[in-house]
Amino acid sequence: MGRGIRRVLLFLILLVALGVRLRGITNPLLDDQAWRQADTASIAAHMLGHLTDIPSVFLPQLNYDGITPQRVELEFPFLPYLLACTWTLFGWADIWGRLWSVVLSLITVGGIYELGRKMFTERAGLMAAAIYALMPLAIYYGRVVMPEPMAQAWSIWALVMIWRWRTTQEESGVWKAGVLMAGAILAKLPQLMLFPVALMLGFWPLNRERVAKLVGYSMIVLMPPMVYYLWVHFKVAASSQFVTGILTGQVVTASTLDWKLLSKTIRRGFTDSILLLSGVGLCRLIFFRSPVRMALLAWVGIVVLYIGVVCAHIPLDYYLVPVLPLAALLGAYALDGIKGRPLTMLGIVLLVWINRSSYTYLTPKYQWNQEYLSQARWIERHTSASSILVLSDPAPMTFYYAHRVGFRLTKVGDKVIPSKLLQQFPGDYFVHLPKSSHNELFWETIRKSYPEIGPGIFDLKRPKPN
Repeated sequence: MGRGIRRVLLFLILLVALGVRLRGITNPLLDDQAWRQADTASIAAHMLGHLTDIPSVFLPQLNYDGITPQRVELEFPFLPYLLACTWTLFGWADIWGRLWSVVLSLITVGGIYELGRKMFTERAGLMAAAIYALMPLAIYYGRVVMPEPMAQAWSIWALVMIWRWRTTQEESGVWKAGVLMAGAILAKLPQLMLFPVALMLGFWPLNRERVAKLVGYSMIVLMPPMVYYLWVHFKVAASSQFVTGILTGQVVTASTLDWKLLSKTIRRGFTDSILLLSGVGLCRLIFFRSPVRMALLAWVGIVVLYIGVVCAHIPLDYYLVPVLPLAALLGAYALDGIKGRPLTMLGIVLLVWINRSSYTYLTPKYQWNQEYLSQARWIERHTSASSILVLSDPAPMTFYYAHRVGFRLTKVGDKVIPSKLLQQFPGDYFVHLPKSSHNELFWETIRKSYPEIGPGIFDLKRPKPN
């Protein structure tokens, strides 16, 4: 395959990847994963005007739960900082966050091509890029305002760079690869699973000459995340330690495993054909010699452990995003065993055709509720900027769009008196969120107790007389 043809094919793959990721590009951050997207944007909003206040600007802040923005334990806010810089230059708009994620997703596609090309063949690299570009989960999470696109891009290119260093032995290559891998782990902690894979790619089989390089690389990769996560952990209140809470509350101590939901999520997000191809690629890897066989087998083992320990306890589809590159590489390795370029291209076309129904799985993810935006805009226009909100339910997106802070109600017992409950919060307005979980009796009591001054907005400072 000539160099010019490879470039044209890669350009076409990137063009297709771009096209499918532009769906819903102008949506507000209220579609699927609205909570996490609004949180990411809220962190960026609190950085505005403080971009040079280092290191305090890198301590994430959210609009809940308090009368002032609260510091929280989350990943290093690379994307929020980039978004805040963009807003500073071009003005606030949700689309900037989505565009950055699309760009980072395309960088990931290019990285998977490069990794597949170096691990296997040029053709395998192109097929890996094509598979990744078209997997449903990769499409949706390639345009969300969340840390996943940046973490994916950096981790894949970190693997490319460590393999490149192994083949070229450039002195600066190992620390550059280490910095990039450290950035990926800082951007999203699950990317830590790729650290052992990088060690296998760069230093296996281990010998005396590589020991010093391995130790140096490991220090570069692990020290920044350790320092940052310890710093942010001790800088926030116990109730705001979200990363620690997920690890202890949802992974370590959780007792329920939802294998049925996890299986359904995997089949929809990867498609049956890609899963089948990945299995064939794994078999081929086991029975045929390859210089990256041990690294990829280690990657498979880590993924199985990750799915069993983390994803089974938290069966949310975005936890599967770090697994997508491995599926794409193994699927491409399977297709690479088919001799003849026309047959390979025909195979990819058939995969897309067979799995066309799988993309309907994404349709509900792009839907969003206009009521959230209408309520938030009303609050922003008709209330003081210093107003404190109390939201009827945990979903916090209203804080971001109304540019306000406040509190949220969680589950309320049937015997709780709403007016007495709300007196516990120093709030100015109570907001009846769309699709609230509270029953009609609760809302009837609220309407009798407080005047409704806007669409589902109740004035807590002017209670109705009994």
